[in-house]
Amino acid sequence: MSKQRDELLEDILPKKLSLIRRTWMKKDGSESSVYRMRVYIPNQRKYHYITLPQDTYNEAKEESITRYLKMGKEIEDGIPVNNDRKKLPHYIEMFMDYMNIRLKNGLVTQHRVVCIRQLLRSLEKFAEEHRNPSISQLSEMYEDKFPQWRNENNQARLTGKTLSPRTRNNEYNTHKQFFGFLKDKNIVQIVPRPIAHEVHQTNKPFPEKYYNKLMTASRKAIDSTNHPRIKWNWTVMRNVILLMRGTGCRVTEVKNLEWSHISFDKRNDRASIYFYGKKKKRTIVVSNRVYGYLMELKEFKTTWGKSWGWNEEDYPFVFSSYKMKEMINQFDSWGRRQWMKEAGIEDVSKYPLVSFRHKFISDALKNGTHALQIAYYTGTSVKMIQQTYGSITPPDLFAQVFSNVPEEALSQKRTKWFDNLLKQGSDYQEKLIEKEKTELRRQEKRQSKESRKS
Repeated sequence: MSKQRDELLEDILPKKLSLIRRTWMKKDGSESSVYRMRVYIPNQRKYHYITLPQDTYNEAKEESITRYLKMGKEIEDGIPVNNDRKKLPHYIEMFMDYMNIRLKNGLVTQHRVVCIRQLLRSLEKFAEEHRNPSISQLSEMYEDKFPQWRNENNQARLTGKTLSPRTRNNEYNTHKQFFGFLKDKNIVQIVPRPIAHEVHQTNKPFPEKYYNKLMTASRKAIDSTNHPRIKWNWTVMRNVILLMRGTGCRVTEVKNLEWSHISFDKRNDRASIYFYGKKKKRTIVVSNRVYGYLMELKEFKTTWGKSWGWNEEDYPFVFSSYKMKEMINQFDSWGRRQWMKEAGIEDVSKYPLVSFRHKFISDALKNGTHALQIAYYTGTSVKMIQQTYGSITPPDLFAQVFSNVPEEALSQKRTKWFDNLLKQGSDYQEKLIEKEKTELRRQEKRQSKESRKS
């Protein structure tokens, strides 16, 4: 194919809009041509070309003028207007490069970067099903068409589950952030603003009427199992519930808790715990009863882990699983769900672990504790509360939070049930030791017989 040549047919708007005819020779020797409009972008100081589908001069000129008038704002802002501009994947790559720079600067987490990329998958799918429009056309149609498209495709790509309003809002906000990035780069004019979905509170406080039944079911379940791993993990879960119910801490804070973070001031008869989650850190005073639960758990682990050398230095995490030195991502929760069913709860999915944090907070509010004091005690991320009440000393705050709680509920008191649990552990360890001794005696007898034969 010979070299293309462009012929200027008319300066429709001098130094702004021109009509060009591009001509070239095909392989069979025949000549072919197309009409093109040439647009000058002042901010970029360059021409952009758009190929026109019209076959006649007059039709091409009319189409050029119509398109130019529609592009007025884009031309003024210096936004690319030619049909050859990059498609959506190119701009997503640009945006993810920007997010990775923010990640290196510590402005976002690695998890957030991964989530953003996943949430942009739906935008790619939407564009694909709408014939891959230009990025400007995509930003213009998004606000009107994407919500309806999402209603018709309201399942998670991997699991097939219906998307929650919270997930959809997160998706919308990510897409809005993406288009906002492009607008700052003068690539699009419009940042769509879809209507957010109303999010209903899904985490409910664990019901008071089921709490004692739950604790009874947990004790019975731990007593009834003879498997040391199950007994260990279920005891851990029971103490997780007790800690969250007694302090209102977060699940992340539970997972991060180490034995070295628990302290007791004998002089003032006061226990305290250092909690840290994803970002926030705090030390709070806790009741001696909560401290007692944790010390009982340590004693349980010392007794039941004696055969494999458990100690708090080598196994630093308070709620680590059986023979695990590190914390796993998910707790062994099937026992907890079973206890809930035995306590009379039909839909146990309504009450995840965080429901015990909500129970602590709701109970404190019912007892007349001021919401600001509770927010400080539980590490709520309200900057104003932290600034205003940061000087309150933990002992004073502790007294206010637990002002209406009966004294006997706060005292450290060992139960007969737990003493029996330790006795089971001691008996179990003695059986292991006796079993090892028996096996050694058998080996010695075999060796003695073999030596006599030889």
